[in-house]
Amino acid sequence: MKRSCVLLVLVLVFGAACAPALKDLKSTLSATDDGNIWFATTGSLTRSPDGSRLVPGGPVVISGELRFPTGAGPFPAVILAHGCSGVVNAQTGWATVLREWGYATFVLDSFQGRGLTEVCSDGRILTGVQRIPDAYGALRIVVTHPRIDARRVALMGFSHGGILTVGASTAWAKETYAPTGQPAFRAFFPFYPGCNSIYPERERISAPVRIHIGELDDWTPAGPCIQLTQSLKTSGQDASITVYPGAYHSFDNSGQGLLRLSNQVNWGDCVTRIASILELKPLSSTGACPKKGAWVGWSRETTEQARQNVRAQLSEVLK
Repeated sequence: MKRSCVLLVLVLVFGAACAPALKDLKSTLSATDDGNIWFATTGSLTRSPDGSRLVPGGPVVISGELRFPTGAGPFPAVILAHGCSGVVNAQTGWATVLREWGYATFVLDSFQGRGLTEVCSDGRILTGVQRIPDAYGALRIVVTHPRIDARRVALMGFSHGGILTVGASTAWAKETYAPTGQPAFRAFFPFYPGCNSIYPERERISAPVRIHIGELDDWTPAGPCIQLTQSLKTSGQDASITVYPGAYHSFDNSGQGLLRLSNQVNWGDCVTRIASILELKPLSSTGACPKKGAWVGWSRETTEQARQNVRAQLSEVLK
């Protein structure tokens, strides 16, 4: 029920204006629905008046691209969450491969409905934690589709979307956005997420977590994610991490050679402790907070290895 935009110029400049009104959204999907789907987030998280914490707000209208593999289904599904620069080859490449393996895909777009194009230059515009309601809103609408197996849906997020995925994996997120009677994710796949923000909620997860990250990542370093995984495993929870030797940030973004990004805000060397996932002001911090610049680079070999690993992991956790 997307409103048509009269002029291409208006589409490009005022993309958010093309979103339907909240009252015009479908509450359920039909067997013929695919392609661009507009939906409501499960509420939102906005900054408090003093800027110290995130507080609940109303739903936001955003969109995603729903596609199916060949066949009648119902299919297991993977929701993919983009990084700070929006939907790029990493998400579209994974979506194509996932459908070849028999999974439906929903490539979430947290930006268009909000009138954003990127948040790499200023992560305060929209944080990964603020996108948690996006993922659960996507889940709620996707599982209404007759060709989706509502019991077998995973969330896969990349970089900024990886931070979203780590946050969404917490028991707090499930209890908040998928209480009894609401659909829940069966597994979480954070790709090169930032793990250096330490908060109590992340110590209790709601489903298996499988982290994938590069050894040489200097934007979202592997070390804090290794520590998080070890902490979860020590407490008997189902988490694992795969660290890819010689790989940089965004190693699966095909076609992008090794590149130094000079203007991007980089919190990689900064470890912060906060009182809760909703707090914005740290109790303590160590390291360079923040610095500028980071290395990114695609690796064909690492991408292929990651795909083999993820295919095996999906078969295990979505069986």
